[in-house]
Amino acid sequence: MEEIFTKLFTNWELDTWANVLEIVGFTISILSLFITLFLKSEISKLKLSYIFDKRIKSHLNQLSESATNLNNYFIDYDANIRNTQLELSKCISELNDLKNKLGFFDSLKSKYLIRFIKKRLTKTFEQEKKIEPTFKTFVIKYINRYYKTTSEDVWIIYNRIHGVIRQVENIKKNKDKSL
Repeated sequence: MEEIFTKLFTNWELDTWANVLEIVGFTISILSLFITLFLKSEISKLKLSYIFDKRIKSHLNQLSESATNLNNYFIDYDANIRNTQLELSKCISELNDLKNKLGFFDSLKSKYLIRFIKKRLTKTFEQEKKIEPTFKTFVIKYINRYYKTTSEDVWIIYNRIHGVIRQVENIKKNKDKSL
C-alpha cells in the first residue's frame, strides 16, 4: 500500500494514476448504471400509477355496464344470444385494456376471465331449456358443456366480472389510502 502512495504522490507515475482512475471510473459507471435502472423503475411505476388513476374509472363503468346488460339479457336468454355474444366481446376488450394497467398478480383474475370468455365465444350458444333435472339430463348437460356454451357459463362470466370489478375497486381504495 505504501508503495502505491509513493508511486502516486512522490514519483507521480502516470501509469499508476491511470490504473487508479480506471478503477474509480469503472466503479462510478457501475453505480450510475444501478441508479439509472432504479430511476427507470420508479418512473415506470409513476407512469403506470398515473395511467391507472386516469382510466380506471372508465374501465369500471364499462365493465359494470356490460355486467348490467348481461343481467338484463338473462330475462329472455334465448332471444338475446347475439347480444350476449357482443357484450362478451366488449368485456374481453375492456379486460385486455384493464390487465395492462394492473400488476402481474393483480391482473391474473382478468387474464383467467379473458381466457374463459374466449373459450366460450368459440363455441355455439345453446338455447336455454326448461327440463326437470334428472341424472340423465345432468350427465348430458355437462357432456354438452364441452361443446356448447350454456346460460350457466354466461352466469359464471357475469359473476367473475363482478369479482374483477370489486378487486379493482379495492386496489384503487388501497392506493388512495397509501397516498
